[in-house]
Amino acid sequence: MTDPVQNDGENALGTTAVLLQAKGLTVKSRTGANLLSDISFHIEPGELVALTGLSRSRTSILLQCLAGLIQPSSGEILIDGVDLYANLKSFRPTIGYVTPELALHENLTVTEILQDAARLRLPRKTSSQDRKQRGQSVLETVGLTQARDQSAGLLDEVDRRKLSIAVELISQPKLLLLGESAESLTPFDEVQIALLIRELSRQGLTIIHVNPRSRSAGLSDKTIFLAPGGFMAWFGPSDEAFTYLKGFLPRGVVKDLFGLQEALEMLVNPKERDGSQWAKRFEGYPAYTKYVDDPLNNRYPDLMLQTRPLLRIRLRNSSKEKLPPPIIPRASLLHKFFFLLRRNARLLWRERTGWRMLAIPPLVALVYFFLSSTVQLDAGRPPLSPGLLAFLVVLTSAFLVQNEISREGAVYQRESRTSSLLFPYVLSKVWMVGTWAIYQGVIWTIAHSLREMGLVLTAGVQALLPMAITFALTAFIGGIVGLIVSAFSRASMTAGWVLLLTAPLLLFLFNPFSHWSKLAIISLLLIILLMGIQQRAASVRLS
Repeated sequence: MTDPVQNDGENALGTTAVLLQAKGLTVKSRTGANLLSDISFHIEPGELVALTGLSRSRTSILLQCLAGLIQPSSGEILIDGVDLYANLKSFRPTIGYVTPELALHENLTVTEILQDAARLRLPRKTSSQDRKQRGQSVLETVGLTQARDQSAGLLDEVDRRKLSIAVELISQPKLLLLGESAESLTPFDEVQIALLIRELSRQGLTIIHVNPRSRSAGLSDKTIFLAPGGFMAWFGPSDEAFTYLKGFLPRGVVKDLFGLQEALEMLVNPKERDGSQWAKRFEGYPAYTKYVDDPLNNRYPDLMLQTRPLLRIRLRNSSKEKLPPPIIPRASLLHKFFFLLRRNARLLWRERTGWRMLAIPPLVALVYFFLSSTVQLDAGRPPLSPGLLAFLVVLTSAFLVQNEISREGAVYQRESRTSSLLFPYVLSKVWMVGTWAIYQGVIWTIAHSLREMGLVLTAGVQALLPMAITFALTAFIGGIVGLIVSAFSRASMTAGWVLLLTAPLLLFLFNPFSHWSKLAIISLLLIILLMGIQQRAASVRLS
């Protein structure tokens, strides 16, 4: 393995390590409470940094700030001396962020997932052959070559974590951020992942990984420890952190029997919300001056250049490094739309969802046919109203797609971080709903015409087309309502929201057979509402 110092940061992954700095980073909640308080650090190119603390939410917020997802209330984040949030569009493709959630389609193979990521993230002019080569190279890097044809759902926890890392490596990031895995990993599994990211850092990536149990902190170059209240209680080499923290252990404790995590748990009361004393104590310690203050203010540059001279000279003296990365055109909106359409079709086929969607409308229409025939034979009972029929069509269509967006929310968040995906994503789902609405229009027309055979014989076959269009538009409205529910509701709560939102439509669809324009206007308004809800829901999840 080549030392990044010896090749000036160039590596087999095709990336160049970056210098990452935070100065006075502060994040406040909507109520004004501090989530992060005056965080400052200086991470050298190619360093591996463990982020730990007793509050998982604080470490997650810091990672999201560094990923460009949460803008700090004050302070700044610099990448190679360039402000991140002032050049967010330029930097986002160069930042890889592995979320705690499993953001993978479990019914797609490893190769398909990587190729999908390549289509969205690699430059627009990248050929199909180059995308395949890039995917193969990343698989070899993370050690998943043998699993290339397996479905993601069949992988074990470690391989799924490796696949999530591989997806981020597709676009050749310069900074890699890893959240704590939401899956239960054994200590051995955690060390495997730690060894992998250690190798990646030596190949030219600056990496920060959340490591709450500090089991692999010894493999990291430095450690960030966040105290309660989002204060920084330590930044520096991991071995020095242990020495620093052990000095505060109570007298009489056999210090050599404890590791870094045990020291943290003894020193910080989880119920304590004010970590300002820890921050003040660290700022008065020589390590703060050595690892934070002096590097951020570029003090003693001649002495500092002795550690990694080639990287430092390139980063500090080259004027080009002070410019943000160029914005490279990636997949166009049209390419994204057709890509998402193809993937939707693949998922429907793999998950057997399509068979369910094909079968349900005929079954419901059959129930309606027999129910209405029974009512028609009984002269003493009133016939079924057109409004009730419209409500039945809307409800059936909404239930078919009630989980369509919520089930892949994590995947959408991952893909939309580096690519503008809202319009093509919503349009692809609307297109799918429209296709199913045409199918349902045909099914309901057949059922209704059989019931109203006398009317059809009197008016002629030409009466079937307006009837089919009306049923299709009504089913389309129901499908959009289902997508709206899926965009803002959890999967376990969608059924209740579908019933709640479809009931008021009876007021507008009481007699749908004479108001095509009304159906079209309702559809358009619902699509606009869907886009707004999807945008809002995605931003809330990310923050």
